[in-house]
Amino acid sequence: MCYNEKNSCSEKSLGKFIIFGVFKMVTFANTFNKIFALLFSMLLMLTGTVNGFFNGDVKECISEHGVVGLETLTRSQDITTDGEYFYFSGKHSLEKTDLDCKEIIALNHKALEGELEDKYNSQHIGGISYYDGIIYAAVEDSKQWEHPVIALYDAETLSYTGVCYELPVALQTRGVPWVAVDGENGVAYTGDSRNYTEIFKFSLVDFSYLGTVAFSEEVQKIQGGEISDGKLYAGTNDMTRSVYMIDLETGEVRKLFDRIAYEYKLIDNFGGEGEGLTLLRMEDGSYIHTLQLGALFIDATLRHYE
Repeated sequence: MCYNEKNSCSEKSLGKFIIFGVFKMVTFANTFNKIFALLFSMLLMLTGTVNGFFNGDVKECISEHGVVGLETLTRSQDITTDGEYFYFSGKHSLEKTDLDCKEIIALNHKALEGELEDKYNSQHIGGISYYDGIIYAAVEDSKQWEHPVIALYDAETLSYTGVCYELPVALQTRGVPWVAVDGENGVAYTGDSRNYTEIFKFSLVDFSYLGTVAFSEEVQKIQGGEISDGKLYAGTNDMTRSVYMIDLETGEVRKLFDRIAYEYKLIDNFGGEGEGLTLLRMEDGSYIHTLQLGALFIDATLRHYE
């Protein structure tokens, strides 16, 4: 009898201990969530204030999608589309989302591992372009400029296909920051420097060099682009992060719009960075979709323009 009473007491004590532990865990979780929500709100306010200070007026868009914090890492370089999904590049990653940018369909956090890293010392993914189930990615060995590479990824899984093309260093003297594919005509275009008076044309079959397209005027710091109806639409990181349209037959350059109002920068990329763009006619009437990093480089915004 005495044994049973002690056992009963032990069970009651254990039950109270468990309830108390669960209560403490729930309390901690609630507190953590409140703190996290507060910090996230403060971060949003901070990025909004700083971006406004450095960017001035931003060109009015139809709508926009923004990410803050770690999500920015996978949406920091460029964007392309197959008409059904958006694809983003980070410095080392590729991400596939729905057109609302809310659901992540596929993600490759380590897109440069293996041959690209071992053979070409690849350290940075820049611009990307989609065609026929393949993501074409401009890949560099950072500031060494020794191995400019176009790497091919499966658009469904974002896995590296094992196929890449090393471009001639004699042409791509400063790496390969972007690539734009014209699948209908079987060609792709790239450039290599910060300021462009011409771009290079390659065969899509084997990336053999086909010639150049001379521009009617200089375009600064192209970050990414897409091709439609014989025109290259290019997103830049010039002073106002302008968007241009270049006729690939004549080389005529036309500025479409400035993304931001301020032109003053203390140093290169100070106050954020304009990235690439993609083209897709959407139900809301938007067609040009541009990506840009915020002033603190901890947020990225996709803006949708007519």
